[in-house]
Amino acid sequence: MCRKHNHKRWVFFLIFGIIFIAAISLVFMLLWNWLLPVLFGIKAIDYLQALGLLLLSKILFSGVGMRHGRHYGRHEEWHKKFHKDFDASATDVPKE
Repeated sequence: MCRKHNHKRWVFFLIFGIIFIAAISLVFMLLWNWLLPVLFGIKAIDYLQALGLLLLSKILFSGVGMRHGRHYGRHEEWHKKFHKDFDASATDVPKE
């Protein structure tokens, strides 16, 4: 694959990612302003506050690392161990 084509792909994904985050923030703001002031008497928020809340919730609930980081290998090890133990226990059951 040529470098020029690869560069276009990165630009496409960058632009798509920015548009996606902007759209999710807009939907989040509209839902917040539609539901929470009526239900709980909470103040309405603007677009940048919605974006900040989404970023904060991402950090709090899923961390700042990527899935391909250091925890991904541990999941694979657990998955292999589980299937190994499961297969071993399935062969130990006596058949009648």
